Amino acid sequence: PVDDGWQPVHRLYTDPDLLGGIVERVRTRLAATEPRVAASIFFLGVAARLWSIGIGAIVGHRLLPALDELLFREADGQIALHIVRPVGRRGDDVAAELADAVLDGHLAPLSTALQQLTKVSPELLRGNAASALLGAAREYDRHRAACSPGPGWRLARILCDDQRLSGAVCFTNNGYRRGNCCLYYRTARHRARG
Repeated sequence: PVDDGWQPVHRLYTDPDLLGGIVERVRTRLAATEPRVAASIFFLGVAARLWSIGIGAIVGHRLLPALDELLFREADGQIALHIVRPVGRRGDDVAAELADAVLDGHLAPLSTALQQLTKVSPELLRGNAASALLGAAREYDRHRAACSPGPGWRLARILCDDQRLSGAVCFTNNGYRRGNCCLYYRTARHRARG
């Protein structure tokens, strides 16, 4: 894309006014009273999109995508991502590199930026990162895998053993349980359903 609202994703981590405006639009859309709730939900969405790119490329094609030149576009607090130059490196053991690219390259600086704007807990955001990873893997397997657990879930389990995510979720026979909550229950949308 040449224009049409696309911007370098690193602006989210370095421009507090830009990020603050997006978090406010998320808060308005969800009718959340607390900015930290909107920050949490926004982080969860970005994390899910990042993990989805990695899960799909690695499991589907054995390619580690280059995630350093991402663009984003936001509308009403919802994010779309675009890879500027879609290139990847083929390999069998690239899980750790994917974790570095997503966790260190994007989610750590986004977490820091959000914590400077709101009182959102770093542990909560770490739980969101793990939950988004597992959710992306489940979606991949639901659409692509014939077996259970599928290859996306198996990769996600390996990634959850990374020290940056360890302890964020507890695995059970049927799935997993988070150690904390994403705060979605504190939105008016959730309360209206209950």
